[in-house]
Amino acid sequence: MTYLTALSRLIRLPLSVMVALSALTGALATNLHITWMTLWALAWGIFLMSSSCSVLNQVQERFTDALMRRTCRRPLACGDLSATAGMAIGLLFGSGGLAILFAATGTATALLGLAVTSWYLLVYTPLKRISSLAVIAGTPCGALPPLIGWLAAGGDPLDPRPLTLVLLMVLWQVPHYWLLALPDRDELKQVGFKVLPAKLSANQLLNISHFWILGMITATLLLPPMRLVQIPLLQGVIAGLAIAFAVWTTRIRQKTLFIEKTAHKLRVSLHLYLGLVLGIILLNGVFSQLNF
Repeated sequence: MTYLTALSRLIRLPLSVMVALSALTGALATNLHITWMTLWALAWGIFLMSSSCSVLNQVQERFTDALMRRTCRRPLACGDLSATAGMAIGLLFGSGGLAILFAATGTATALLGLAVTSWYLLVYTPLKRISSLAVIAGTPCGALPPLIGWLAAGGDPLDPRPLTLVLLMVLWQVPHYWLLALPDRDELKQVGFKVLPAKLSANQLLNISHFWILGMITATLLLPPMRLVQIPLLQGVIAGLAIAFAVWTTRIRQKTLFIEKTAHKLRVSLHLYLGLVLGIILLNGVFSQLNF
């Protein structure tokens, strides 16, 4: 179990699974006939590339990770894994994921996956030491997997519908990262990261995060009219979920007494909400596939 826990931390398992699911939603949202082998390959390809980003990022940031409570137990940060071994694992995962995407879904998706990985490691990661805009600059890394899935399934690249999924992921990513980083604000500043706006208080960041969350909820409500969710029952579930989440987050925000506790509640609920929304899109897509 110790090795499994270490591996989970190394690849940031929940996040990598979420990225793979978002790619599958993009594929199934096309409502085109897709072989199950293609879906399987797409999920594994994106999962491995996301895992590669996580491992290589930890190689880059192993010294700063060791100085913060939230990240000091990562295998590279605590010295359980050497930088050389981490680099080898990251490159193995990345090349494997890239090869799977290329073989099963084509050149365009593989190149887009490579571009996302390069952007994450060569632009977003160094930018975190320079400006708080790094959080915005990093959004393509999590927002483009649904588009990769759309293209992998043979969707029209000029169709505006996958942009709704891209928008949803962008609006999820920013508050997710801010809420994750908020309790560690002092430590992040001490080790040289500038990912949180210095002139904004914790309370102001919570307010801005709440507006981003409301924007994400609005994007969710676009899924039925954009025909990304077509089954009437699931359309009703999406609408009910969005409204309930908007009411709940607003209530939590208005009752704020402890900033860190509120940030934790909102962050966990964001993960749950996105997981449910992606699950509904996937369920709609599975039913569409069964009707072919």
